[in-house]
Amino acid sequence: MPISQSLHEQVAKQLQEAREAALATVRARTDQEPSGDEPPVISPRAHLVQNDDAPTAEMIAHDEEHFADHETALLHEIDAALGRLENGGYGICESCGCEIPEARLLATPTVHTCVPCQERIEQEEGTGRGPTM
Repeated sequence: MPISQSLHEQVAKQLQEAREAALATVRARTDQEPSGDEPPVISPRAHLVQNDDAPTAEMIAHDEEHFADHETALLHEIDAALGRLENGGYGICESCGCEIPEARLLATPTVHTCVPCQERIEQEEGTGRGPTM
């Protein structure tokens, strides 16, 4: 059974807003300043200041790269959810085919499994991470 039109609109809005925010964050970390004078935040050069050492700058840049990877993965999750929303597969657990409760979809719009399946997956993988959005 497809989700209601009101839920569709609400989730679509949440996903679009989350997508725009994640995209802005990725761009802020990876884009170079228009003047070309400032390296992107992800670059070690962006963190070198007078009396600073290169290892510290590289560590900060590594952290920025990790954060950018996380935001990029989130963008993929959001795009996948938007695809399911447009193709009619949104709200159906990809593992067991049951409907995912509306409250779960609203709380975590990128979710693609029901709670029992998510718990089983986490137990099998030894993770407790859960959805990221």
